[in-house]
Amino acid sequence: MPFMPMLYLNIRHTLPMIGMRIQPNRLDSGMIQPHYEQETQQARSNRGATQPKLTIDSYPSRHSYGYTNHTDFARENLERGMREVQKGTSKHTQMAWALAEDGPKAGRQVGIEFAKRDMENRVTRQRTLVAAHIPDPEIHFDVGQAVGEPTVGRTTPHWHTEGKPRLEYKRGSIETYLQQKGDIRRWVSEGKYDIRA
Repeated sequence: MPFMPMLYLNIRHTLPMIGMRIQPNRLDSGMIQPHYEQETQQARSNRGATQPKLTIDSYPSRHSYGYTNHTDFARENLERGMREVQKGTSKHTQMAWALAEDGPKAGRQVGIEFAKRDMENRVTRQRTLVAAHIPDPEIHFDVGQAVGEPTVGRTTPHWHTEGKPRLEYKRGSIETYLQQKGDIRRWVSEGKYDIRA
């Protein structure tokens, strides 16, 4: 009987492998930082002083020495002129009546009589001197004053804030998949087992 080699049954198996993809949960949070601003108005005094003022009116005393301004000169000469006009009118009226009544008379020289009488009146006129008090100059002094209203300084704060924080939530996930299939291989070898790494 011929020799028959011995047969060996080789078996090789591969286990199935399950893979997993994991995405963890994630929470993103953030906030807007508060921002501060302020509005400032500087204080100001706005104060100033008026200059003192000295007013000296020396016209009353100078007028007593003979200085006359235009207003007083016009007023005084108007009054004197009106008196002289009235006096001259009266004098000429009297002379006219005398010439009319006494001029034709013999031995009368009315014009010479009037001239002589006028000259006598001027010579015998009483001159009067009046000693009057010389008034003092009028002095007015206005004191300097502080004027103006101060501006009060102030600071107005402004806070810029957000009422809620920023939140973003990303849900996690788990995904499974078959990374490697299971497998069983069988084969026959003669005389020995196959050794495979």
